[in-house]
Amino acid sequence: MPVAQSYRRVAHAALVALALTGLAGCAMDKEDAVRARVGTWITLGDTRYFKSSMDCTAGVFDVEGTRITSLITKARSVASGMALLKDGEAVAFDVKGLSPNAVSEQIMSKDLPQGIGVLSSGIAGKNCMTKTVKTAYLRALLDPDAVLMFDPDGNVMAVLDRRNERLYFARGTV
Repeated sequence: MPVAQSYRRVAHAALVALALTGLAGCAMDKEDAVRARVGTWITLGDTRYFKSSMDCTAGVFDVEGTRITSLITKARSVASGMALLKDGEAVAFDVKGLSPNAVSEQIMSKDLPQGIGVLSSGIAGKNCMTKTVKTAYLRALLDPDAVLMFDPDGNVMAVLDRRNERLYFARGTV
């Protein structure tokens, strides 16, 4: 009997270890897939940081110039961008004088459900960031020269930090 119990304990421990190993390997996004997705919006350089877990993804990429491609629709006002989002289009909110944070606040005040989608991706993505990355990301969110990009397909949020030539990617379970 003691041998059978010992065998069961070892087998149980092995199964638990395999399950945990499998969960640790699960990530919401792969770096190559993220680069392919946002790389259609802006020309990416090197990856500065990337982390993805089961409930969040964060990435920081150098950009080669700050020109936004024609493969994402640019909105010059919050209202026009919101209309595009409702149609399911990815949007770059290039609104003069408004930081990404101010844009998201306006979206929240005009359409709470739509605003929550934008806001929750940015907040959940922070859970995959180091303290240093969070600090730089916050600066970009508050910079009126930065551009908020959002794709409702997958709740993908990116912030183009023109001043530092970086793109911050954030996504979480919504």
